[in-house]
Amino acid sequence: MATAAGIAGTVCGIVLLIAGVMKVGGMGVFGQQIVAYRVLPRRLARLAGYLLPPLEMTLGISMLFAPRLGAGAAFLFASFAVAVGLNLLRGRTELRCGCFGATGRHTISWGHVAGNFGLALLAVLSFLGNHRPSFLAFQAGVSLVVLVLLLSAWRALTPKHVRLDR
Repeated sequence: MATAAGIAGTVCGIVLLIAGVMKVGGMGVFGQQIVAYRVLPRRLARLAGYLLPPLEMTLGISMLFAPRLGAGAAFLFASFAVAVGLNLLRGRTELRCGCFGATGRHTISWGHVAGNFGLALLAVLSFLGNHRPSFLAFQAGVSLVVLVLLLSAWRALTPKHVRLDR
């Protein structure tokens, strides 16, 4: 359980850290993306654009040392999933996700909802395990994040119209 909780906390921590870092340069634009979701009042949504990136970075780093902060991470991930899901149910599929900053071109999908709920579950596992990641768990968590990033990059670079005929 301790190793799984450590891996889960590492994955969540790194995802939050990367997401926060990628948003720092465009917090005003990120705030506008939050406004576009129409889940929070306009002023609060703009403020969230400036508060969320530093919160994500702080929480991401802190989860490596204080796994009980997984409760806060689970709340954030679940909140993101609900905001995206609400807009999908409204038929607003043209919204950019904003997951990793304002420059992203990905529009929201049910995959974003599932991914955020999955991360929320990992954060809960980290919270319940309440163990700082061992070196092995840290390495495994980093490796999982790097693998997902590489697969995402490969998917983004692969032309969608190419057919593999036998």
